[in-house]
Amino acid sequence: MAVILPHHNLVATTRQSFLKSIAQKRPITRQIILIGPDHFSANQTQIHTATTDWNLSSGQVEFKDLFLNLSVDNQLLKGDHAIYNPLVDLKTYFPEAKIYPILIGQKVNQKTLDRLLPLITKRCSVDCLLVASVDFSHYLPATLAEVHDAFTIRSLNNFEYDNIFQAEVDSPQSLYLTSKFSELKHSRHFSLFAYTNSGFIAHNPDVETTTHVFASFSLGKFTPLHLKTIVATPGELLRQDHQNTLGDRFFYGVDEFQTDSSLNLITATIKSANFKSVAFLPFKNHLFVRGQDKINFIKAHFQALSDNSHKDYFWGKLNYEIKN
Repeated sequence: MAVILPHHNLVATTRQSFLKSIAQKRPITRQIILIGPDHFSANQTQIHTATTDWNLSSGQVEFKDLFLNLSVDNQLLKGDHAIYNPLVDLKTYFPEAKIYPILIGQKVNQKTLDRLLPLITKRCSVDCLLVASVDFSHYLPATLAEVHDAFTIRSLNNFEYDNIFQAEVDSPQSLYLTSKFSELKHSRHFSLFAYTNSGFIAHNPDVETTTHVFASFSLGKFTPLHLKTIVATPGELLRQDHQNTLGDRFFYGVDEFQTDSSLNLITATIKSANFKSVAFLPFKNHLFVRGQDKINFIKAHFQALSDNSHKDYFWGKLNYEIKN
């Protein structure tokens, strides 16, 4: 079995509820492989582990050597919240498990991951849990982050490996390993326990967000998820020109970018067979418009529409039911 959870402690209580539910399904878990992004190394093309035990408020976590032949940097792992934030909770709900922590550089390529994967698959058997410590969308308005996350969740559910590498998360490498591992273990049932978004939690449509997915892969029926994500802009926005304004993360994490000369704002769409949600994101001088200016723009734009959508003025969204 494999799980995905965030290291962002804003949602620590949800993480604890999630791990409690997983522990109840797994009465025997003797070892845990914990993987996550390397936040601080200058060289992001490497993978590191640690070889020391951890003394935590919830007890001592023993290191489990799985002989994966990885570089050792104990201080690096002890100082990275991708590892130490989930550890207390893992110790609480899996008190007997030994843990093998792995930090994956954010420029590690697929070929390197594919060499590591069979070693993990061989050494992580029925009494082992693979845990991916990954935060999802960063720094974007909540409604745009929601569209990016829909793309990522579908890619995970459907085992779309190329798309996982395009996901707007802090460690597509960790998600790729988790998804590949799960498919090799015939754990093709993807279950979403919770999805949270710091913008929605704060009830703030303008704040830069961090989003969180709590999910598991297990034995069971594979059910494909059908949806498409689209970002449309009034004209072509070049990545190199807008990395410091809209942000680099704006430019990936969706199925399709479109240009539409009839627009005077950015739209971000999630579309399925029976539902469509469109987020409207005014921008000016290469920046997202926020505050009262945004409220005024959305109000004027929505009041000019006469369609059958549900208009959400606060979040700047139109929601449609699609009838077949």
